[in-house]
Amino acid sequence: MLLILAGVTIAALTGDNGILSRATDAREQTDIAEEKEKVALAAQAALIDNNGREILQQELDKELENSFGKNKCSVEEGENNGEQGYIVTITDTGRRYFVSKNGHVEQMIPGPKVTHTINPDTQVAEGEKITITINATATEGEITKITKPDGTSVENTTTTTYEIEENGEYKFIVEQSNGGKTTYTVEITNGKYVERFSDIYTSTQQYTKNGQTAWIPEGFAVGTSDTINSIENGLVITDAIDENHNSIGNEFVWIPAEIDDMAKLTSGTDANGNPNYQGKLYDFTSTGATEMTSYGQGTTSYREPDTSNYDSNKTNLNIIKGILTSNTADYADITAFKNTMQEDYNAMIKSVEKYGGFYVSRYEMSKSTTGNTAVSVANVLSLTGASANTWYGLYAYGKTYKTNSVESSMIWGSQYDAMMRWMQDNGVDVTVNIGRNTGEITGSSQTDIIKNVYDLYGCHYEWTLESYSTNTRVSRGRQSYLYSFT
Repeated sequence: MLLILAGVTIAALTGDNGILSRATDAREQTDIAEEKEKVALAAQAALIDNNGREILQQELDKELENSFGKNKCSVEEGENNGEQGYIVTITDTGRRYFVSKNGHVEQMIPGPKVTHTINPDTQVAEGEKITITINATATEGEITKITKPDGTSVENTTTTTYEIEENGEYKFIVEQSNGGKTTYTVEITNGKYVERFSDIYTSTQQYTKNGQTAWIPEGFAVGTSDTINSIENGLVITDAIDENHNSIGNEFVWIPAEIDDMAKLTSGTDANGNPNYQGKLYDFTSTGATEMTSYGQGTTSYREPDTSNYDSNKTNLNIIKGILTSNTADYADITAFKNTMQEDYNAMIKSVEKYGGFYVSRYEMSKSTTGNTAVSVANVLSLTGASANTWYGLYAYGKTYKTNSVESSMIWGSQYDAMMRWMQDNGVDVTVNIGRNTGEITGSSQTDIIKNVYDLYGCHYEWTLESYSTNTRVSRGRQSYLYSFT
């Protein structure tokens, strides 16, 4: 009797229609219902994103990522019973859903489950290979084909490998005998880095990331790749992109700053009616920055804005006028030059006050190959090395970069100090000397980068607009230029 009852109990628990089997089926149906509901909610959100007209794939991608996580779903155009829409595959389960363009969701036959490993999983140098290994498990039937990112395929195998060098997203398509198909995306972040940028902004807009704010000027694209899209790590923008959203233009890095830390009011106003400011300057140690007590507006101290005795030399002023060609009256004599510098400094401070920061060139300033203007690009001869410019030539070239939304200048000492303080506040010891990069080519040293700003230890010492003593400009690590909003 007991044996019979035990046998009946075991059968009831474990048979095809047993309690455990039915519980498993019920749990699976619950999982499917919850999963389908998440897809449906994402579909409705994507519909709302397009004002209820129809679902766009990029909006559906975004909403599914919000619901399931990055690279946890694949979306491709498809049809179901003649209706056009999108096929969504949940990569963890292999389940597939058809989403119509008006937001209707239906479950489809499942696809394979797919996982991957990469080797090595640590950062690799340029030229080293990373191997992606794909492992597939059929949910129904057998795996029939795996198509790799380059279009080649292997058949009747559950695993395959693929070698890459660069960071990016790599898509594999895994098919099984029941007709189910899973598109599986592997994101590589430890390979040679390929930076991507947004579309070009058509108006100046605020940008917020991790609770911090910057401004993206009209005519620029902002970094979307992880290492260039956050303010604390160095937010990068460019003024030109190609069809793959790679930068093909001038690049700049956002420096958060507050005017109270950069400058203080002095008496009077400039010719434009702006209040006059004097730069605050700093000494640095490994533990922090201290405002200097010896700077001022005399003729022998550290100071800005101001001129030096050399600025009265007509030859030097003619260098500026020869490069700029316009507004030459600003450099007619030392008095005009001093007034111009005060007006420029006041305008820069006013811009920093409005936007909460400024941009610095990502690379050491160089000269355009197509015009007499400064550029901020990699892998070219720096302007100092290319033309052996005097301070006056570099000052003039610093003003030649201009767009509808920004204008440029050779860097001020107080701005350089603001950049150093920001880097120090974000964990960088700016007093450490790693050895100067003596190369002449911009962006050529992979050890000469701080917060996405290159060439700070070279290529050349950098003159700034800060004056010292009677005839000297203060130099820093390298020559750069920056710009502020107009």
